[in-house]
Amino acid sequence: MNNIKIGVFQLEPGWEIILQQEGIPFEQISLEKPISVEQYSTIILTEKLTKIQTQVVNEYLQSGGSALFLAKNLKHKVCPKRYLISNKNSLFASVGLVDVNGKIFISKRGELLDENLQIYSEKIGKGLRVILPFDVNRLILNIDSKRKKFYADRQELPSEIVANISKNKIRQIVRISLEFLHHCRDLPFVQKWYYPNGEKNIFIFRVDTDFCSAENAKKLHQICQENEIRGSWFVDTTSDDKLANVYAKMKNQEIGLHCFRHLVFKDYQQNFDDFKKGISQLKKAEIKSTGYVAPFGDWNENLGKVIADFGFQYSSEFTLNYDDFPFFPFVDGTFSKTLQIPIYPISMGRLHRSHFSETEKLTHYKQVILEKTITNEPIILYHHPEQLRFELWHEIFTFINENKIHKMTMNEFANWWKKRDNFEINCHFENNKIFFDKTECYVRISTKNGEKIISQKSINLDEINWQKKNIKSKDFSEMRKFSWREILYNYESKRARKYL
Repeated sequence: MNNIKIGVFQLEPGWEIILQQEGIPFEQISLEKPISVEQYSTIILTEKLTKIQTQVVNEYLQSGGSALFLAKNLKHKVCPKRYLISNKNSLFASVGLVDVNGKIFISKRGELLDENLQIYSEKIGKGLRVILPFDVNRLILNIDSKRKKFYADRQELPSEIVANISKNKIRQIVRISLEFLHHCRDLPFVQKWYYPNGEKNIFIFRVDTDFCSAENAKKLHQICQENEIRGSWFVDTTSDDKLANVYAKMKNQEIGLHCFRHLVFKDYQQNFDDFKKGISQLKKAEIKSTGYVAPFGDWNENLGKVIADFGFQYSSEFTLNYDDFPFFPFVDGTFSKTLQIPIYPISMGRLHRSHFSETEKLTHYKQVILEKTITNEPIILYHHPEQLRFELWHEIFTFINENKIHKMTMNEFANWWKKRDNFEINCHFENNKIFFDKTECYVRISTKNGEKIISQKSINLDEINWQKKNIKSKDFSEMRKFSWREILYNYESKRARKYL
């Protein structure tokens, strides 16, 4: 009988974020005494080991266990890299482009699992270890931002200032590595599913209303109503009239705070004062708000503290993270109580700025939706009503409804994710069957044969109709090439923030 649980030596906050996002059962281990292959389906080693700890791990591997190592803790070569692109024929082919913007560590031990990513696997006795070239914790906790271009099937690509590191890709690499280590032991990989009731995806429509007229807000609201879209609107609060006569009267929509002044400040007090004014305005209009999104998608630690101090349930800033699952940011040595919900950061305005035609804009968003449907990532798109194009959003909403994608507001997703965090997975594997102590949620089970989303207390793997994904690789060669337009766009962004 094997426990399906990961043991983690020296759990760091960046690793905890990934394990919580993926919903993988784990616990911390000390390695001061022997561990058995039945006790842990694999182990993660984030720090260097003492002689005693090394002996414990070697005995575990020799007996048939598996482990995830970091090259930085072994003998290694340091190599500076802006980005990496996974090999199209490797285990990690679906990952694609990974922005690391720093140094990687190359161990050159064993065999290459992906030459481009410099990920190795090495047999030790009956067991196996995978060696990653990244300092995972450092990359996940990085809060720097920069302008990046995003994929499109055309020459001129849209761009936005977003998180410096591809944190979603680092998470994917960790998950794929852990799955591989389970499968090499002929064990199933088990994780909490991302969405309620086994839904394959969710769609969320976010609206940032900065500088929006009452007329355009009403027009977009009407499009939402016609398509049964419950949008999440984040309002600037300078106009008493719009708050009371437009946003407060919207039906079946969520209203959150965007700003009083359309700025994010570096210091705590200026952010605090702006929040205080904005919240006061919302209360005056009898609008209750549980969510916040920052102007320009900006985030810093002082802003993070203010968001939490005002008791917001969630926020969403793409300079902290984008295209990823929700997580609790690690701020000033502790995890924030405010959930962060990453989104797809390219707005209709950014597409227009990159000279997309109206047809190309619609095609682009449809491609994003279809890709995220295949990868089971949340589909969270956003719009500024002053950028108009309401008919395009009508077409996008129609496409969402035709594909029967489950729709939520950001507040609903935040509540679900917090509920999901509290679910526990305790399971063991015997005679090709998985047995759960209880079934609080759907789980994703993967084996060498494929994957399945399911909710049962006991599961016979021989009776599963396994599903396999076919994720096509893209040509990322143009995405990180310099373009003179980046200088222009960065100048425009700096002008917009000139009061900081």
